[in-house]
Amino acid sequence: MKTAIGRTHITDDMGNDVVTVSPSDTEYSALLAVAEAAEQEHRAHCLLLTETCPLCQALAELDEIRQEQVQPHRN
Repeated sequence: MKTAIGRTHITDDMGNDVVTVSPSDTEYSALLAVAEAAEQEHRAHCLLLTETCPLCQALAELDEIRQEQVQPHRN
């Protein structure tokens, strides 16, 4: 078994998933693709300041979270 992003996968001896992908997984992947496309489109075309645009504020928070995930954690 292996765990990725909070999900446990049943695997064979080679580490390959042996359970088929559920429709909810494909729906989630599609929703992520839509969200990423919307993010790129908004960042490219928004004419408001970050302070006045709620979506830009949310994207700025997302950037901070992504930056924290990239940095190595120290004990």
